Amino acid sequence: MIRFVAMLALGMCLIGCSGATEAPKPKSIVPVTGTVTLDGKPLDFARVTFVPLGGTDQGFGGSGSTDSVGKYELRSLIGNEAVVGAPPGEYKVTVNRMVKPDGTVVSPDSQEPPMMSAAKPSVPVKYMTTSLTPLKMTVSSSGGTYNLDLKTN
Repeated sequence: MIRFVAMLALGMCLIGCSGATEAPKPKSIVPVTGTVTLDGKPLDFARVTFVPLGGTDQGFGGSGSTDSVGKYELRSLIGNEAVVGAPPGEYKVTVNRMVKPDGTVVSPDSQEPPMMSAAKPSVPVKYMTTSLTPLKMTVSSSGGTYNLDLKTN
């Protein structure tokens, strides 16, 4: 009888533990690109982040870095894989760019924390956090180009 109960308990544990749960995935991913300007001039080497709002697939925003002419392409992290694009939906958008005291821009992909280089923000603070940013975008079901024109005032 003890053997039967032990085998039954082991079997229940194996049945309950055997189903590995798969990480959630967004319904779809669409390409999202654009150009970031500050007062009409391309903003190079900035980090652009789309943070999902409302009914948009939560946890599946996207981010990307601008190149030397201000162009960006969003990437989303799905499981352990970075994929090009983001789910369709509504987003708050933040833009961050840090500059060292000597005027060089801290690369968004740098491993050195900006504080270690005495870097300071080079975009208005209102664009840097989701609580302050006035930037909102609605990504369509086909994706597209979403340009961001930041103003210093």
